[in-house]
Formats: sequence, structure tokens, C-alpha cells
Amino acid sequence: MAGQFAARLTVAPVDGAANEALVALVAKAFGVAKRQVSIATGETARTKHLLVTGDPTTLAERAASLYGTGP
Repeated sequence: MAGQFAARLTVAPVDGAANEALVALVAKAFGVAKRQVSIATGETARTKHLLVTGDPTTLAERAASLYGTGP
């Protein structure tokens, strides 16, 4: 796995609201549109795998800064 991070949401997991909030949070953190973030696995689980699409170099740089390993 390329990297992991934890997110704590205050939205209740009702009718997909928490998943929508998570997608919005990740999209904002990576600087991409919400449509570029999808839940690959774990739609109904506490642990999820997300897919973020976009320019690989830009995403890698942003991930490195989020994980504390970049500039």
C-alpha cells in the first residue's frame, strides 16, 4: 500500500453521509474534484480503501506532504 492516513468524521454513517463526507475531505486534501475520489473497498466498513485519480506526480507530491515525508 502506498500510504495510509486516518480521518475522523463527525457525520453519522447514515444513508452514505459519512462516505460522502470522507470523499469530500480526501478530495480537498489532495486538491482534486470529488468525482476523482472513489471508495474502492469498504463502502459499509470502518476501514476503507480509496482511489484518487489524477496526475500521478502531483498526487505523489501531495501524498508525501500529507504523510509528512515531503517538502
